[in-house]
Order: sequence, then structure tokens, then C-alpha cells
Amino acid sequence: MNLQPHLRRRYWSLKRAVADGLLRSGVELRCVFVSSNKLFLSLMYGCATYKRSVLGLFTTGREALACLRDNKVGLLLSTIDLEDGSGDGLITQARLLHPSLRCVLIADHHHYRRDDAMTWQSPVIVSSFDLGDESEPWNQALMSAIANTTYRSPSIPDCLLNDGDKRVLKLTPRERQMLECYALGLTNAQAAERLSLSPQSTKTYSRNLLAKLNVSNRQLALMKTMGNAFVNAF
Repeated sequence: MNLQPHLRRRYWSLKRAVADGLLRSGVELRCVFVSSNKLFLSLMYGCATYKRSVLGLFTTGREALACLRDNKVGLLLSTIDLEDGSGDGLITQARLLHPSLRCVLIADHHHYRRDDAMTWQSPVIVSSFDLGDESEPWNQALMSAIANTTYRSPSIPDCLLNDGDKRVLKLTPRERQMLECYALGLTNAQAAERLSLSPQSTKTYSRNLLAKLNVSNRQLALMKTMGNAFVNAF
């Protein structure tokens, strides 16, 4: 099977969606990409719809911050590994400079520890492990960043929920599935279809999970999960 036509259509669809989303939201149509991986930077540049919208391809957070200080930037994409530190730390500093800046943290699942992941502050995180997933977490991550909401791609919750510390709050397999639905941005109706449950049962599971985590909404549930270790209860 020749994948080239499929991939070309998929990338063009994603590029149009990102550009249209930025324009509709009023976000600056200018981007900065940061990574110690030069191949990744070249791929990101190749995926850009408007090449002139790319203000910089940097391997260090220091260079990226200098660019942000001197320019109006709408979107910052960074991997975890930079030549001079963490991409999550860069995003934290960048958002202090420009609170309206849209940011996406890309986590290479080979290059971080679970303990490190629990401290991440970036609102939108997509795992490199999920970039080829059929649910298109990459697309969802970019759209979530543009909409200025939180998002975690599917394998990020799994990484954190499988922690071995038995002193922390335990979650049931169903509750873990609900968190995955939160991370995917699914409505109760969509979650019900995904989990083969009735909409009412899904609503009940969701309400109980929020109560168990002592939070008022899904975004806070994901943020609390990112900051704590949760394990299965059998």
C-alpha cells in the first residue's frame, strides 16, 4: 500500500486546520519551534503552511526566549529535550512573558522519567508515542492550544496512572478510562460510545470521578492527575 497520498492529504488537512484556527482565534500567525533534535525542527518547518510565519527554529530555550522578547509570537512548540534545559521550563518562562502565547510540549517517551512528568506545568502536552495514533492526538493538541485549553495525549495519563507508589489515591480501571476520555476532549456522549456505556452511566462515572479527585471540572481533574501519582485498584 502506498501511504504517500494518504499522508499528503493528512498533513495538508492539519496545516489548513492550524492556520484557520489561528486566524479565527485572533492569535498571531507566527510560530517558534524549539528542540535539540534538528530532524524534528526540519520536519516542523516542512509542515508549516506559511514558511514566513516561522520566526525561528532553535535548539536552546535561551535563543527562543530572546526571539519572544523581540517579536509577537502566536504559537510555541517545544520538545522536552533542549540543549540547555527542559522544554517545559521554557514554556513556563515563555507564558510569563506572553500570557496569551499558545504552547505545545512534545514529550518523547524515551527521554523522560515518570517523576519528571508529574511536575510538568505546560497546559498542552502530546507524547511522541501518540503522534501516529488514529485519534490524531497531534491535531487535537494543536487545536487545544489554539483554543487556550488543556490537553494530554492518551499515553501521558497512562504513564502517570501506572505509578507504583501505593500510598497515593487509587483509581479503578473505569476511572482511568474516564480520564483518558477527558484527555481526548470527549463529551459524555462520545465517551459513552467509546466505552460502550449508556450516556447516563458515563455521566455518573464522570461525576463520581470528579468528586473522588475533589475537583469541579475535567481540566482540573487532568491537572491534578498530572501532578500526582495514581494507581489501579483491584
